Amino acid sequence: MHEYSLFLSLLKTIEEYLKPYEKPKISKVILSIGIYSGVDLEYLDEVIRNFKVGTLLEEAEIIFEREPLRVQCFQCGKIGEPTIQSASCPFCGSFDTKIIGGFDFILRTLEIEDEEGSPN
Repeated sequence: MHEYSLFLSLLKTIEEYLKPYEKPKISKVILSIGIYSGVDLEYLDEVIRNFKVGTLLEEAEIIFEREPLRVQCFQCGKIGEPTIQSASCPFCGSFDTKIIGGFDFILRTLEIEDEEGSPN
């Protein structure tokens, strides 16, 4: 139930962020989820749909963006997305790389409405 724990952590993060607001209404949440994060998007979507009732996310549109694997090459200096399941540079083929994306779970956007219904 890894996805349920992520949902609870997301709620806690959002609640902390919204403390200064009197009556926040969340209209949209965008989550960036790395392809190698270990998160099952279908299951996370199911968890959110089932457990968001009665929370700040109840009326929010939840959007998932898949973050691809990205590497930075120490040989040619470029940043790219390998086309195969390998951390080699897609430009020069070097394995002298550093993985810089594809494992994250990030709250990318939190759109709230003010009392008049305008997004912030």
